[in-house]
Amino acid sequence: MNTRFIRSIYNESLEKYKLELKSYIPITNKSYKVISNNNDKYLIKKTKDKANSKYSFLKNEGVDNIVYPIVNNSDVYSSRINDNLYNEIYCVLPFVDDTYVFNETKAKGLIEELQYLHFKTSFYRKLSIGKSRKKMEEILSYLDYKFNLIESYVRTIEAQPFDEFSIPILKKYKYILESKKVMALYNKKVINAIKEEKSVMYCFLHNNPKIDHLIINSGKKYLISIDNGVIGIPSLDIAKFYIENCDINFDIKTHILDYFTKFNDDFYFDYFVFLVLFIYVKSLIIEKKDYVSTQNFVFVSDSLKMFLNLFDLATLD
Repeated sequence: MNTRFIRSIYNESLEKYKLELKSYIPITNKSYKVISNNNDKYLIKKTKDKANSKYSFLKNEGVDNIVYPIVNNSDVYSSRINDNLYNEIYCVLPFVDDTYVFNETKAKGLIEELQYLHFKTSFYRKLSIGKSRKKMEEILSYLDYKFNLIESYVRTIEAQPFDEFSIPILKKYKYILESKKVMALYNKKVINAIKEEKSVMYCFLHNNPKIDHLIINSGKKYLISIDNGVIGIPSLDIAKFYIENCDINFDIKTHILDYFTKFNDDFYFDYFVFLVLFIYVKSLIIEKKDYVSTQNFVFVSDSLKMFLNLFDLATLD
């Protein structure tokens, strides 16, 4: 752990926050639970340059389901350590205890709080042909490269004697091909929306929607860890929500479809499908034929198969 970071905050906490700190417990390599002389508990965590603007935006929008940092003596949410040799930005937040609940309950609560966050901060903007086309061209160029790489990898394996690594890869390759076909279909739908310069909803995205980033305390739910938050189309948050939580034993399909019914527009679901497939394909490790690469190939293929089957997108069994 970086003791210099927490030691520096100890030295300036009284001046910046009127807090005298007496003890701390490391939580991660970027965060600490600290206790003041008044026995109040706080969370001190490293953050990023735009943290103050993000929290200010959410506060001005009336978002009340996140844990806000306390402001410093300059009335801002983040502080920079006064050390010319150690340039770190941090926030001081009230420490909110997390009540234990089932993961199924947390996953359900997480998508509900994401929905609240999205619609509370929403505004509409037309898709820009110039900006959107450039981004999609970059994505498609990457996908062409990745699928060509995967095909060459599989062809190389086919040309070699079969072993415990090659057989699982060859058995699962059909789900990669099926995903490629489905991606092409949904990419076409997204491209058509761009060509039409469709007006779509943008909002603040959490951008890291794990169940560990939802705290439930006395019946109140709070989103935490918004440091990666961005303005974007909500389909991205829901795609990441699916990928992070699809292994939890709850009806994720029903909750996701319920979310998208709020729009009365297929664009958001279409973009969600494309993003989930893209993220999975991007995570494929194409290197030498070994245990790690084979396990990754099998995992991604099975994940693609499960997603396609769950949302009735597949033509394969």
